[in-house]
Amino acid sequence: MKSIYILLFIFSINNTFSQIYSGIIKDASTDQPLAFVNIGIPKKNIGTVSQFDGTFHLNFSEENMSDTLRISMIGYKTQLIPVKKFISDFIQLNKSITLEPDIKELSEVIIRPRNMKEAVLGNDFNSPNVSAGFLTDDLGSELGTVMKLKDGKTYYLKSCGFNFAQVNYDSIIFRVNIYDLEDGLPGELLISLPIYITIYRDQKNAVVDLYPYDIKVDDDFVLSLEWLQDLPDKTKGVMFCAGFFGHKVVFRQTSQADWAGFPIGIGIWCKAEFEK
Repeated sequence: MKSIYILLFIFSINNTFSQIYSGIIKDASTDQPLAFVNIGIPKKNIGTVSQFDGTFHLNFSEENMSDTLRISMIGYKTQLIPVKKFISDFIQLNKSITLEPDIKELSEVIIRPRNMKEAVLGNDFNSPNVSAGFLTDDLGSELGTVMKLKDGKTYYLKSCGFNFAQVNYDSIIFRVNIYDLEDGLPGELLISLPIYITIYRDQKNAVVDLYPYDIKVDDDFVLSLEWLQDLPDKTKGVMFCAGFFGHKVVFRQTSQADWAGFPIGIGIWCKAEFEK
């Protein structure tokens, strides 16, 4: 059987003159670089993720000068900076962007009922004959699957998994994100701690233990993987096992960009428990 590859991202070409601006993001309390911070212009395909040394690169055109950057990371207070101010105050003066830690009270301990039933949510596709996924390394790009729940049930997430058709990098770090569902697309994050996973060349399956994060959900949600690393070889990709049936895939091209949906399924699943 021939393999079928599906490219989920459709890219637009903008011929407007643009310029690349580089900066660095640090922790305001420690002055240490912050890796994997999301930075971009909301609702537009202009965004990126800071790297291990806190550095990032963004491409702006003249038409973006009236826009505002959003800089966010779990555990830190979100910053909004007008693009003009970002260029004048941080780029031209060679200053770092600093994020303040967002210190919150400890969340309540979740008491799980004793009489529980396990459910597998999402798609468990595991054949590489049909695949879809990341064919470029746009930082902050995400692919996810909508997880459908039974009405009136509270689910406690145990683990999540990802079935790969092709991994062509020696290793790559992703961030696992969980969002509520708003009008069929991802809304607010449902996690209070970042969840990372490293995938290795030719790896077929990866499982993440979600039990320590005490995540409970009462309605449909989205589980996604977010591309975080700027790797040297741009010609390689990461592909999921896919199928033409199952819960739909949702995706966005860069950090802070709008989400879209596509009527195929990819091999992203979640094990959860609910009270009988």
